[in-house]
Amino acid sequence: MAGVGFALSGALPLDGARAVEVLEEVIDAGYAPVLSTEVCATSALALTAALAARRPGVPLGTGIVPLAAATDSSIAMGAATAAALSGTTYYLGVGTSTEQIVGGWHGATFDASVIGTRERLTNLRAILDGGRRGSFALPKPPGAQVRILLGALGPRMVDLGMTGGDGVIVNFAPPETVPEPAADKTVLAYVWVLVDAESEGRARRDLTAYCLAAPYARHFTTLGYGEAVALVTELAGQRRLREAPDALPAAFVHRFYTGSDQLPELCSAYRDAGATPILLPVTGPEPGSLLAGLPGMPF
Repeated sequence: MAGVGFALSGALPLDGARAVEVLEEVIDAGYAPVLSTEVCATSALALTAALAARRPGVPLGTGIVPLAAATDSSIAMGAATAAALSGTTYYLGVGTSTEQIVGGWHGATFDASVIGTRERLTNLRAILDGGRRGSFALPKPPGAQVRILLGALGPRMVDLGMTGGDGVIVNFAPPETVPEPAADKTVLAYVWVLVDAESEGRARRDLTAYCLAAPYARHFTTLGYGEAVALVTELAGQRRLREAPDALPAAFVHRFYTGSDQLPELCSAYRDAGATPILLPVTGPEPGSLLAGLPGMPF
């Protein structure tokens, strides 16, 4: 079955050359679209531009680039470059990110407001469509070739992505909670997959960190996992955070991280909900082949 994408975690210890090799393997395996998330390793815009030069004609994208970590003009330049190299649809996934990443890592001002985010989306769309920002303008704007997708958790951001952008990327959203896409909008849904023996430990550590980020804490609580969030918060307050990953309830972990045996059915459920599933493999600190633990395409 068609319609399964793939995203490379921007936290994996891969340099740019190896990341391109990995994503070429993903393309050969039949996944599309192919995204690069941005955390602390490779630049998503730079990596997808390099990949587009090697594999033109493949829909690529970012998911997500923190809006506050760069200017509208620089994000638009990066997306326009990658889109021109790919020659096809480019999904520019952007989002508000978190206080830790925006302020702590990038030294920028964190703004998770709907008003501020709407302004950024409007400015990005205008630049990509050929508008000017002062004396700045793209010489060859990509227009509708670049689709702006907003990373969204709550209903207000989902609505903003559907009205002020070209759709949304949802994370930790079970199929029954996926927003219904409008006719001309795109919904991409991350599907975190445990692919090796070290995956669950990594997933538990990542979930612990997510529970400490206010937007995700609210999201998990809304989905009925407030006790897990409270547990992590309590252990952090007692300076016992190292105990939190192992203490997380199995039902909480496996609600958001799936094994490869459940993957075909889960992807089908996302497609039935109107979303394109985007696989995000989870590995230990030294990733091997990210495709080795996945069922063969198509599924």
